Amino acid sequence: MRSLILVAIIFLCAVTVAMLLLYTIAMIRKARPSERTHMDPLPRAIRVIWPAVNVIQFHVSEMVPTSMLIRWRRKLQLAGLEFVLKAEEFIAMRLVSLVVVALLALWAASMLHADAVQKSCTALAGAVAGWFYPVLWVKDRRKRREKDILRTLPGYLDMITLCCQAGLSLTGAISQAVQKGPKGALGGEFERVMREMRAGVSRMDALVAMAERLDNRHIKSLVSNLTQAESLGASVADTLAAISEQRRTERFQMAEKLAMEAPVKMIGPLVIFIFPVTFIVIFFPLAMEFMATVK
Repeated sequence: MRSLILVAIIFLCAVTVAMLLLYTIAMIRKARPSERTHMDPLPRAIRVIWPAVNVIQFHVSEMVPTSMLIRWRRKLQLAGLEFVLKAEEFIAMRLVSLVVVALLALWAASMLHADAVQKSCTALAGAVAGWFYPVLWVKDRRKRREKDILRTLPGYLDMITLCCQAGLSLTGAISQAVQKGPKGALGGEFERVMREMRAGVSRMDALVAMAERLDNRHIKSLVSNLTQAESLGASVADTLAAISEQRRTERFQMAEKLAMEAPVKMIGPLVIFIFPVTFIVIFFPLAMEFMATVK
């Protein structure tokens, strides 16, 4: 009787594995690879898991709500990853990262000869870390992109202002700034503005679209001031000069603020790491002499 039950269990397991295998093959055949003709190159770490992401992203687009895809498309745009990953590709990457990190954590726990409970907890922690790591990566990319924009904005404003004061139009000044200015996120956005204008979009519409893409208050203020200057017939060069001076002053004020915050931020490491070691070095010989005297 026991042998028949064992054979039935083995048969059911084999049928289940076969059905899962056939379902996986059908999903792979059904999936259509993502079109990346006009996309930027993938980072090296993503290329390793891209075959699995390429299969899953097709099914993600069918199952995930449209509101979630729109929200992640906006987040990727703010992080400068609009032409690197699509929203469905990013969600598929999170799923693949979840599985990969969980398997790596399980393998590490097995190498350390952990028991079943420890392996389960380690795999669960790895799955959580793998699910949230791509989100942290996108947030870090967005922060670095905003810092790069704030760092290069005064230089671009100075170049555009000089070109306008030399007699060029605002379009020509932006073109010169793109050619001669520093490479970075802001330079890429100004270059995109030039491409949109060559495609027939008006200058102000292209600048407003750039401000919406970046969602930065300094860029929005710049575009708003330029729009008002053009609508009122004011001098664009004078407006740009005033904005450039204001941005430069704000940049120096921010540097002074960070410099004043440095001593306060150093208190924590001093108290946690440096002071205890200093006390150990000072009082250890005294403690040893006291113990020798007591003996």
